[in-house]
Amino acid sequence: MTGINLKTFLEYKYLSNLKYIEARKTLAFVVSQANEDENSYDSNIFTYNLEDKTLKQMTFDNKVSSFYLLDDDLVFKATRTKEEKDLNDKGLKASNLYSLSLDGGEAKKLFSLPLDIGKIEKLDADTYIFTGTYNAKKLSLFDIQDLEGEERDKKISAFAKTLEEEKGYERLSQIPFWFNGSGFTDGDVSGLYIYKISTGKTEKLSADNIEISSFELTDSRIYVTYEDLSPVMKLYNKVGYYDRKDLSFNHLFCDENISTFYVNELGGEIFLVGGDLSDQGINGSINFYILKDGSLKNINPEGLDISICSDINSDARLYGSTNKKIYKDRFYFTSVQGVDAKIYSIDKDGDYRLEMDIPGSTDGFDIGKNGEFYTVAFRENRLQELYSYKDGVEEKLTSFNDHILEKYKISSPEYVEVDHNGVLLQSYIMKPIDFEEDKKYKTILEIHGGPKTAFGSIFFSEMQYLANLGYVVIYTNPRGSDGRGFDFSDIRGKYGSIDYDDLMYFTNEMIEKYDFIDEERLGVTGGSYGGYMTNWIVGHTNIFKAAVTQRCISNWTSKFNTTDIGYYFVKDQVGVTPWEDMEKLWDNSPLKYADQVETPTLIIHSEDDFRCDVDQGYQFFTALKYFGVDAEMLMIRGENHNLSREGRPKQRIERLKALSDFFQRKIK
Repeated sequence: MTGINLKTFLEYKYLSNLKYIEARKTLAFVVSQANEDENSYDSNIFTYNLEDKTLKQMTFDNKVSSFYLLDDDLVFKATRTKEEKDLNDKGLKASNLYSLSLDGGEAKKLFSLPLDIGKIEKLDADTYIFTGTYNAKKLSLFDIQDLEGEERDKKISAFAKTLEEEKGYERLSQIPFWFNGSGFTDGDVSGLYIYKISTGKTEKLSADNIEISSFELTDSRIYVTYEDLSPVMKLYNKVGYYDRKDLSFNHLFCDENISTFYVNELGGEIFLVGGDLSDQGINGSINFYILKDGSLKNINPEGLDISICSDINSDARLYGSTNKKIYKDRFYFTSVQGVDAKIYSIDKDGDYRLEMDIPGSTDGFDIGKNGEFYTVAFRENRLQELYSYKDGVEEKLTSFNDHILEKYKISSPEYVEVDHNGVLLQSYIMKPIDFEEDKKYKTILEIHGGPKTAFGSIFFSEMQYLANLGYVVIYTNPRGSDGRGFDFSDIRGKYGSIDYDDLMYFTNEMIEKYDFIDEERLGVTGGSYGGYMTNWIVGHTNIFKAAVTQRCISNWTSKFNTTDIGYYFVKDQVGVTPWEDMEKLWDNSPLKYADQVETPTLIIHSEDDFRCDVDQGYQFFTALKYFGVDAEMLMIRGENHNLSREGRPKQRIERLKALSDFFQRKIK
């Protein structure tokens, strides 16, 4: 066996978009893999027949990262013909849908929709309903679908010329005007549309003054969550429905303190899932409601305090799968509890239960005819695979990543509980590969992002690489983390206090407990919130010999006005705006303490990170250099906040190389 190296992740297979097809007793899903030569990811649809246990690759062009299931056919977006490519090159986005039979063969063009679409469902034999993005400031194929010949060509040519002329600037009129991973989005509006095969035309169903967030179909209604268009995006939304018979719209509910992200029917009642902004802010626990006569009834069992549709932190997943579903009068969902993500359910009367109690992270699922679960999951030290679960027994169905365990040396995380003055910290230690009891080892403290996420025992590629380089890796879930209820996760106004105390207490306890940890050779790293805490740590202690801060927050006062979520996240998490209490924001900013830093520090940041803008990294780097600190910065172009998890392969390699090289140079 050999050690995990900088490029081992190129061999990982990432599984996503899992769907169960009852009529064929088949699972359909996407398998992706990094392609270093193309500096991208190859993605194709696969199927797994549950009766004969055969695996089949359905697409081969490496460009299908998601698909829809319509009439038991696999439907995906593609740009294949010269006309499709020419329109796309001219800035006119279409969703060209191709249908592929489960029996195989060539994919056939189904139809083209004149917008970039999200979710799509079939209403009847002639009609499809979908969400699509429209921007009134730009020409779209939707605008010219009734034009033909020379008139159409003139419109397209004029728009292409305008796009070329306007490449050098953006006009902004709203916040957020950009979004991490999507670029500038000013004017983009998600609407609800219908397409009729008989006419070949797309019609807008939703009003021009609202934006549709989600929709769900029932036999008689199309439930939607939506927002009124505004120069400033609101955190709450509204609930309504369209009648399937005449497509008339009916408003149902709005409470400015309730953020609703799911609405459907459950057991004959209108069922909502959302959070109470007035009490717990944007990262609060989730409530389940029944809506009747315009009023909400909270059906949470007494003491229920959870988040849902969550998973355990890892850098070894790429795209997602469905993590919520209504099935036979119960609502099923994934939820992080402690250090595992499992499946739970609830009915309209608030009967809540654990449905699948398997350690690890269940990232997505579907449900079979007899109530069995099919999942994409991390188990033990394995990367993602497909599993089935019935009557308390889980069976592994695929072996896409078995070769990683067979070929490479893997360090198994060991669970550790640390009692910090009555606060239980769920923690782990990973010993270096080829560990020897009588040796002292360099040790890295890893800090997760969020803060409302959680570490567990599942495969984490960066940590495995560090263990293969000979480091001990330690990590914990301090207060602020997910999986322990709201009181544990709520650190609003407390950033850099109780979380810092937990992390430092944990580090000291691990040094005391394990004599192979060399306290003179410690390093610390983290990204996003973990980057904030790394910055905070080096400004408040000198016990670490080196630090690598990634996609960090360094200055709350500027983050408010420079990021896609800053204008509401800063107020919610720190408690004030710059106009209310600049001193509090500055007191909670690691940048304030830059003059106290002595730890050699590497800042890694992406130029197109709109979640924690690159200026956060620049500010910290400039301050450290100004005060004579041994500091370096790696700024990566063309990447965003998700670099370490979803970035282009070559850029991911460069990031990890810079991180490991810095620790190797600075921790002797």
